[in-house]
Amino acid sequence: MRFVDIPGQQGVKGMLQGGFASGKMAHALLLTGPEGCGKLPLAMAYASLLLCHQPIENDACGVCPACLKVGKLIHPDLHFVFPVINQGGDSEKNSTDHWIQDFRRAFLEQPHMEFENWRLAMNADHRQANISRAECYNILSKLGLSAFEGRYKVVILWLAEFLGDAGNLLLKILEEPPDQTVFILVSAEPEQILMTIRSRVRSIRIGPMDSESIRLALLGMDVQEQRAAMAALACGGNFHRALCMMSEEPFENSVRWTGLMRLAYSGHQSEIIQWVNQNSELGREPLKSLLDYGLHILRECYLYREIQRDPRSLREDEKEFVHKFSPFVSAIALSAMQTALEKAAYRLERNGHIRLVLHNLYFDLQEALVSERRRMAKASAPQARRSTKEAILQFPMP
Repeated sequence: MRFVDIPGQQGVKGMLQGGFASGKMAHALLLTGPEGCGKLPLAMAYASLLLCHQPIENDACGVCPACLKVGKLIHPDLHFVFPVINQGGDSEKNSTDHWIQDFRRAFLEQPHMEFENWRLAMNADHRQANISRAECYNILSKLGLSAFEGRYKVVILWLAEFLGDAGNLLLKILEEPPDQTVFILVSAEPEQILMTIRSRVRSIRIGPMDSESIRLALLGMDVQEQRAAMAALACGGNFHRALCMMSEEPFENSVRWTGLMRLAYSGHQSEIIQWVNQNSELGREPLKSLLDYGLHILRECYLYREIQRDPRSLREDEKEFVHKFSPFVSAIALSAMQTALEKAAYRLERNGHIRLVLHNLYFDLQEALVSERRRMAKASAPQARRSTKEAILQFPMP
């Protein structure tokens, strides 16, 4: 993994490369940011640069023996710490070393993976994951050894928020690390990390990827231009989610979302059970992609309603939906439906029961639409009443 392989994030790349070039590198970094912003790939790219035998323009060369080993996550001076599930009293199975092969496989398949992907790779089900005290002792033991090949020993501590109180064991080594040792902590929820740890590291906040960088990266993967543009806009700066969208059929999210909104509009509660049963089998990541897609379409509806902005990046079937549904997406309705989608996404991330999450989403969307139709019906002007009736008649019923 090299910096050049990561879309966008030029500011963060420049900070890391500048520190390396000047020789004034922080011995402990904390990379934080939302899902899909490239935190873990940036940590890997920085580790590659530190361990590379012949860096080129402040980036790893990608071809020396060290780079090849880092690319396969097998460099002896590159150490990983990440949360794993508890498998009972066998401490050996509750360690990073036990799961490292699975981690390598998961990362090489999805370099921009997030915690939910790692849970699936471990078949975690509802079991909790954490970074144990034994794991902290293990890394302290490893860092007591000299570097095998490179000038540096690099530790990537992924999802540092899972350290909990065990992080107290690392305070001294973070403050006074062995020579040529660099810690790279990666976290999506830095507020969950002990303050005593945060005070000993240099924090770098990473924002969402810009849509243009995502679009260009997808085009470089031979993705069709219109689909790349749609995914770049709908993913909300989450490159991992944009990649997940590429594995789906182009019309699937449109069909699912249109079906959900028609059911919420009509109030056919018996049919929503069938919709939920069909879509609950998708898994959490595809469902989160569907929620992002739905929010994107709702925003297009609002813009079309307020300023008649034609959604040029959408397909014809999506444009038709926007044109017909936009009368129901006022600022108040958009806010209510956005809150419903964000609440559903939060519950999915926290391993909520998928069927319950989807049922609750349906009821929240239905309530938002009912409230909006009541507001439309109370419009005092006769012309407003006629426009409301026409809008309702235009919207296709299931």
